[in-house]
Amino acid sequence: MFVVFRNGENIEFADAEMSYLEELLNSIDTSLLSVTNKINSAGIQDVECLCDKGEYFIGVGFCAMQRYLFDTLMDIKLDAGLARELGPKSSNGVAVAQLIHSAANYWKHSPEWHIWLSELGSRSQNTVDKLLHGRESASYPLFDLLADLCNEDSLLLTKCLPYLIDWRLAIYEHVSNNI
Repeated sequence: MFVVFRNGENIEFADAEMSYLEELLNSIDTSLLSVTNKINSAGIQDVECLCDKGEYFIGVGFCAMQRYLFDTLMDIKLDAGLARELGPKSSNGVAVAQLIHSAANYWKHSPEWHIWLSELGSRSQNTVDKLLHGRESASYPLFDLLADLCNEDSLLLTKCLPYLIDWRLAIYEHVSNNI
C-alpha cells in the first residue's frame, strides 16, 4: 500500500513497503555478490553448489518482490492478473511484474515438480515458460532472468527496484484513469 502526494505536476509516493523491500534486497545482494564472486574463482567441482546457493538467494528475492506486488494492490480494486501486465516490459516485451510473479512461483513450487513427472500441469508449465523468457531450457533460470532484467554484468536484485517503482506508477495511473 502506498500514499500519493502531488507536488505541483510531480507525483510522489510514501511507500513503507518499498523501503522494507529495498533493505531486504540489499541484504540478499550482499550474500549474492559473495556467491557470484566465489563462482568466478571456483573450481569446476564447486560451481554447481555455488550456483544452487545463488539460485536460492535469487528465489527468495523474487518472492519478496512478489509480496511487494501484492502489498501494492492490497487496497486497490484491480484484478491482479491485469495489474501484472501493466508497467515496464522486458527486452522480450513481457511485463516485468509478470516475470517477477512467475519467478517467485517457480521458486516456491518447483520442489513439487518432481523429475519423474511426465508433464507439468498447464499453470505450472505456463509459469516455467514465462520464467524461461524465450529460452528452451535453463539450468539456473532465476540467474538467467535476473541477468535479463539487470542488462549488465552485476547481478543484483536491487536492480529490479526501478521496474517496481515504474510498475507502481502504472498502477496508480491506471486506477486514476479508470475511476
